[in-house]
Amino acid sequence: MMPERSRERVAEILQHRGDGCVAYDALRAHDVFQAIDSLDLSDEWRAYFREGEFRYVSAVPSEGNRAVFAEFMPDLPPEAKLSCWGVGSIALRSVEGHHAGHKYWRPLGRIDSVQDLESYPFPDLTAGRTLDDLRKEVDAHRRDGFTVIGQMSQTIFETACLMRGMDQLMIDFYERPDYVDFLFARMSERRAAQARMFARAGVDVLRIGDDIATQEALMVGPAMYRERIKPHHAAAIAAAREVRPGLPVLYHSDGRLTELLPDLIEIGVTAINPVQPECMDLMETKQRFGDRLTLWGCMPVQSLYAHGSPDDIRRNTRLLLAQAASGHGLIIQFINIVLTPKVLANLRVFFEEFADIMKT
Repeated sequence: MMPERSRERVAEILQHRGDGCVAYDALRAHDVFQAIDSLDLSDEWRAYFREGEFRYVSAVPSEGNRAVFAEFMPDLPPEAKLSCWGVGSIALRSVEGHHAGHKYWRPLGRIDSVQDLESYPFPDLTAGRTLDDLRKEVDAHRRDGFTVIGQMSQTIFETACLMRGMDQLMIDFYERPDYVDFLFARMSERRAAQARMFARAGVDVLRIGDDIATQEALMVGPAMYRERIKPHHAAAIAAAREVRPGLPVLYHSDGRLTELLPDLIEIGVTAINPVQPECMDLMETKQRFGDRLTLWGCMPVQSLYAHGSPDDIRRNTRLLLAQAASGHGLIIQFINIVLTPKVLANLRVFFEEFADIMKT
């Protein structure tokens, strides 16, 4: 059976009652499009794999004002990009040409006191576009059958790390707790306003999150998370639900997030991403939390897709569709993937196997 783009089916999955339902959040990249077009698939299947069932919208100003942030980073090169938070960056590439992170310039690197933070030009995250303009974009995507996601990841902790530097921020947790509280409160006010704007614009899902775990453990322990970060995640969710009660909330964090899942459920998170199989047991997570959390991602891009055989990919695809999707549904997404020739070949196997299974 050819899966039609269906906001209703996705809504059932997000409400944890989509028994056996599967949705696909597309990997939209030129090399992937070429791989899809090389397959012996119908035009309908090609379009499905190219477009998926989701669209992400943003309301953040696209760039910061260089004149405003110049005093904080006098050494910022002219070719660097500047975020609305004042973070400068230049994208790096590996010798093979793959994305290899960024070199950053951090505007709070020399600001060590609450007094200095009081005069920092924190951005207005609702100033990037009007509510009417955002609502029109959301409505257009919804008319085309897409489930629309309001994107505000790097909600608190990650953005603070980019502004301050992770090492220094970790020291601040212990040496300057008042500084951290002030910084996070200023950021949280802006995220709450942004969450309300997304809810008013009619998004189907609010996406928040901070990368707060490595593949082995949490970067910030549970006690510190609950004291310093959790209240601000909760405030963003509460702000959106003041406007739209029951709005689904997707939380993104790479790594082994298992220990914090009860906390995320407590503050209203209803879906998690990417649920990395290399460090989170997919079936255990489903058994323990699948009635309260939609699993979104779940693709072993670092292991099977980077190193596995076509048979490995076929087995994994059948397992996902037969077991991971049972009970409450599943949203498949390839995330944090490096598109090597091996990976692209394995993606072709996935697309073919997925289509074959769905046709039966």
